[in-house]
Amino acid sequence: MKGSDSHLAEVRAYHQRSKHQPQRYAAGPGQLDWESQPNPFRRYAGAPVVSLPLLADTLATPFADLDTPDCVPPRPFDAAQVALLFELALGLAAWKEYQGVRWALRCNPSSGNLHPTEGYAILPSLEATWPAGPLTYAARGPLAAGVYHYSSRDHILEARLRHPLFAEQLPRSTFLVGLSSVHWREAWKYGERSYRYCQLDVGHAVAAVRYAAAALGWKATLLLDPADADISALLGLRQNATPEAEHEHPDLLLLIQTDAGPRSHLPRERILTLLQGITTERWQGVPNALSRTHAHAWPIIDQVAIAAGKPATSEGIWHPDPLPPLDSDPTAAGPHAATLIRQRRSGQSYDPTATLPAIDFFRLLDPLLPRAGVPPWDALPWSPRIHPVFFVHRVVGLDPGIYLLVREAESQPLLKATLSAAFAWEKPAGCPEHLPFFMLTRRDMQGSAQALSCHQEIAADGIFSLGMLADYAAALQAGAWHYRRLFWEAGMLGQLLYLEAERIGRRGTGIGCFFDDSFHDLLGLADDRFQSLYHFTVGQAIEDERLTTLPAYAFHGAT
Repeated sequence: MKGSDSHLAEVRAYHQRSKHQPQRYAAGPGQLDWESQPNPFRRYAGAPVVSLPLLADTLATPFADLDTPDCVPPRPFDAAQVALLFELALGLAAWKEYQGVRWALRCNPSSGNLHPTEGYAILPSLEATWPAGPLTYAARGPLAAGVYHYSSRDHILEARLRHPLFAEQLPRSTFLVGLSSVHWREAWKYGERSYRYCQLDVGHAVAAVRYAAAALGWKATLLLDPADADISALLGLRQNATPEAEHEHPDLLLLIQTDAGPRSHLPRERILTLLQGITTERWQGVPNALSRTHAHAWPIIDQVAIAAGKPATSEGIWHPDPLPPLDSDPTAAGPHAATLIRQRRSGQSYDPTATLPAIDFFRLLDPLLPRAGVPPWDALPWSPRIHPVFFVHRVVGLDPGIYLLVREAESQPLLKATLSAAFAWEKPAGCPEHLPFFMLTRRDMQGSAQALSCHQEIAADGIFSLGMLADYAAALQAGAWHYRRLFWEAGMLGQLLYLEAERIGRRGTGIGCFFDDSFHDLLGLADDRFQSLYHFTVGQAIEDERLTTLPAYAFHGAT
């Protein structure tokens, strides 16, 4: 099913309309209405609350163990481990404070730290004996089967609907994580381009969930078949909503598998059985309004969200080609996964003299290629459609210039035929044989990188920056909803780069503001067959010593 031609046309029109150009930016509010800044935390007033323990400090899984399939033994499937998964995936990482203003950082990145992504758990009945200790809670008995909303501010689950049917229809040793987006949270600041950023943040969250699950020895797989309408009904996104409460748009479901067996599957028929069984049930909790007023409506966002809506589908599962195991540095034990995940930050400024050895650069590139059983790519059931184009500034052993990583071998002939005929396509000296990484042209790209990234210095001061080139036209021909999937994949690349940068003692920053067509022109692209969706930079961050850092749950339980 490819979707209607009108939906494809609307998505294409939105993408073109939301491009930044050197002579004009995509339509936005211009001046921020601070009185209507959205609340970054959704709550469901009246829903029963389950307070969760904080357990990340007890998890000793090395991040390097995630590189090897089945290396981490599965932890028990109980409510405490579910709490740990949400703490590492969507929970708070720290609070920052400056001149009396305080804001939270989370484990999942977000454009402008606005966090449009909401998380849900669909659970069977679980044992829930919380360990006693600081910032944890005593035994509360079993956690009933049902649908729960996760609120990161207080690390709680809000019970929206409890029903035994959820235990009956979920495969053994599994549960679901659902994601939705409040588009208004991004639109408040970024206007029409914000739909793109919401989809990138979904990708960030998918990768964050997958890494958290892997640290527990669990699997996570994105479900292909459900329609958006199925997801909305299953998560209760319309139930008890008021006109004042900003709507949540359904994004996806991830099946979390907690045992060591072959990957489980949840047919759409079981979801439909669930929905039929709960149609007359009463949902609990009323969602809060996030802003007092909405100065700008941005109707184009609702239009593209409808046009890119996903119907029910039946799609095949893609399996990656075999690759050599990931090469971790044998001289370094490396940090625990929980430590690395929670220390992830977006760099605000970079040392313009910092360098990186080529061996570390190639180690950072290698996880960008999908491998069976290795997060985050084993969560995606489709073949890669995003190919990063690098502006290498100061990698020791590599000439400054433009480079390309081809993440899917069959795409290489098309990329060669589509990009500038002047490009060299040379394999750099010292590059691992299995890594399809090519030097396109030697050239100092610092000035160009900064200019293309809306004149942001971080793109030039980083050790390298990149743009994520998507196989745009081919993806859309498979259906208008694939537009969202392209951004999800780009967001997953971003989360991987964030964590891998931290792993080598550097820092990353996602860049959503860039001049789309100027970047395409630089690469010699003459049509929209490939489009850049997300830019990124990695470097040696300069810390802002004016800011005070506070623990993630320093205010845990505070009103």
